[in-house]
Amino acid sequence: MTDLPQLDETEAEGNVGKSLAWIAVAGLATVFTAGAIVGVIAAATEDGEALSAKAIAIIGVLVAIIGALIYTQWNLARRIRIGGGALTSRERLNRNIMVGCAVLGALIGALLVAVDGIMPSDPMTIFKDGPLPLAIAVLLAVFWAIIMPVIAWFWHTRAIDEQEAEAYRDGGHYAAYAYLIGAPTWWFLWRGGLLPEPNGIAIFSTFAIIWTAVWYWKKYR
Repeated sequence: MTDLPQLDETEAEGNVGKSLAWIAVAGLATVFTAGAIVGVIAAATEDGEALSAKAIAIIGVLVAIIGALIYTQWNLARRIRIGGGALTSRERLNRNIMVGCAVLGALIGALLVAVDGIMPSDPMTIFKDGPLPLAIAVLLAVFWAIIMPVIAWFWHTRAIDEQEAEAYRDGGHYAAYAYLIGAPTWWFLWRGGLLPEPNGIAIFSTFAIIWTAVWYWKKYR
């Protein structure tokens, strides 16, 4: 009797990883789109006037984009839940931590955009160095300096295997070289008047993106 085809565990894990990556991208796009809505509203009402028909139409399109992005995230999460294949308890824990971190990252971005509704409006607030309310600044600092290291320690010791640990280290190596080469180059060219002043958040974001991209490439290639 012919055996029923079985889903390859590596393929299943790879599908989960790709879905998680797209969820993270869609979450980040949601935050940026929300920031764009704040910026459009602020610009349209800057002189105390009501929203124009053009502004309302733009906001409507952006709201529709957010709806599509949220649906995309929900659909991808649903695929992970029903079609990701049989994962071990360790793989399931890894997946849940990744989803949780993506959600926390989106919440932090949304919080910064919300704060921008009180302060001078700019849809690129999360890349700016403007002041934050003290309570929010302390909350974010505690999360990043205390809670994040605990999550990282737990993830390294309880949720990943040797193959993922190696992929993660490779991502760190590529990102470190990009930082060591790119940051001073930007600084030199700024001092020479060819580039704007180096932006620490932009450098950090590039570092994190390179690390994550290489990590996922090494893990799921």
